[in-house]
Amino acid sequence: MSIGNKKIGQGEACFISLEPSATYTNLEGAKKLTKASSEACADAVKFQTLFPGDSDRILGKKDLKVNFSTFTGKKDELMFDAIKRRELTKEQWKELVDYTKKLKLLFISSPYFLETVDFLTEINVDAIKVSKGDINNVILVEKIAKTKLPVILDGREKFDDVERAVKICEDNGNDQIIIMHCPSGYPAENSDVHLNAIKTIHEKYDYPVGFADHSLGDVMNYAAVALGANMLEKTIALDKTAERSEHYMSLEPNELKSFIQNIRSVESAMGTSEILNSSRVSEDLRRCFVAKKDIQKGEKISISMLDFKRPGNAGISCAEGYFILNKTAKIDITKDTFLQWNMLNL
Repeated sequence: MSIGNKKIGQGEACFISLEPSATYTNLEGAKKLTKASSEACADAVKFQTLFPGDSDRILGKKDLKVNFSTFTGKKDELMFDAIKRRELTKEQWKELVDYTKKLKLLFISSPYFLETVDFLTEINVDAIKVSKGDINNVILVEKIAKTKLPVILDGREKFDDVERAVKICEDNGNDQIIIMHCPSGYPAENSDVHLNAIKTIHEKYDYPVGFADHSLGDVMNYAAVALGANMLEKTIALDKTAERSEHYMSLEPNELKSFIQNIRSVESAMGTSEILNSSRVSEDLRRCFVAKKDIQKGEKISISMLDFKRPGNAGISCAEGYFILNKTAKIDITKDTFLQWNMLNL
C-alpha cells in the first residue's frame, strides 16, 4: 500500500512518522516540530485534529486524569487540560497541513468526530489514524473507511476490536490498511512493550504492520524494525522535560536525525537469509591437506600423515578429508607438500 508517494510494506523502507500531537500548545510550536521532522528526513508527521470546544465534547466527565512520568517523578493532570491545549481553529489546521506539504512531508491525523473526517478530506490529509479509544467506534471507523484514504488502526485495544475495524474497512472497499502495535503507558515499561506482537500481526494479516513507540528513548524502534515493522510512530517534543503527559518519552529535535539514520542503518543490516547459501570465508582463510611427513610411493594415506595449511585453494581441500583417507600415494611426497589428486591412486 502507499501513503502519498511512499510505498509501505515488505521490501520497502520503513515509513517513519513523527508525532507532535500531544506536545505542542499552539500553531507555532506545531510548525517548529514539523520543520524538525522534515530536517531529520522523516516521511510524515501525525497529529490529532482538535477544534476549539472539542475537549468539552470528548469528555463527559471533566475530572478524569491521566497519569504519567517525568524527570522529577510521577505526575498526573486533568485529561481536559491535556486535550484543550492542542485545539486549533480550522484555518490553523489548514495552514499547518499546507506548511507540512511545502516541507515535502506527509500529514496524518486522528479525528474524534464525523465532521472532522469530512474536514480532513477537504484539506487533503494523506492518511487517517483511528486512535486507541475509537477502535471500537464502528460508526467513526466506517466513516473513515469510506474516505478511501489509507487507514491506520491503533492496535492497543483487544484484538477483537481491531479485527472488526479491519472488516469494516474491507466491507467498505478500503484495503489501504496499516495495523499498529501500540504499547500503553506514559511511558510504557519495557516489559509492557511486547514486541513479539509485531510478528503475530504479520502472520494474521497481509497488511503492513507498524509500531507506535511509547517507551523511553529510541531502542525499541530499532528492535521493532528488526522484527518486521513496516512503519514507526514516535512522539517528539521541543522540550521533553516539560511535566506533561507525553513529553518524558519523546525525542527532541536534536535527536531526530540520528534516530532516523539509525533506523536506516538497521534496515540496511537486515539483508537476506540467502546469505546462508554462500560462503563468506576467503579461500586464504581455508586450509588444504599437506604432508605432515615424507610419504613413500605406495603408502596408504592415514590421518597421522596429514596436516592442514592455508590457503584453501593450494591443493586438496580439507572438506575432502573423508575421501583422501586410505588412498595410496602414486609418487613420493615430501613433507609440507600440498597434496594434489594426481599424487594419489584414485
